[in-house]
Amino acid sequence: MDEQDFCDCTAVWNSGVFGKEIAWVCEPDWVVESRAAIEDFKTGVAKGKDCETYDTPHGTLYVWENVKPRPASSKGNLFAMENGEKTFSYFDGTP
Repeated sequence: MDEQDFCDCTAVWNSGVFGKEIAWVCEPDWVVESRAAIEDFKTGVAKGKDCETYDTPHGTLYVWENVKPRPASSKGNLFAMENGEKTFSYFDGTP
């Protein structure tokens, strides 16, 4: 899985259709790759807030709606998906 595949997965949340570029939430060059686990997102950025999960052909997409990752940031939606040892994520608010 790569950044474009992750964008394909966000289309499931946005429109219910996998892989349709017009329904992507983000562009591949906006995606952040890290070694953080989904559990790190749950306890860190999302601060224990419940997330929605979406099964996609590439795995489970986790979405936290209306979260504020830092005190000075705006609220937005956080998308994350694990792929082996790495995790792809995207935040649509202002960091």
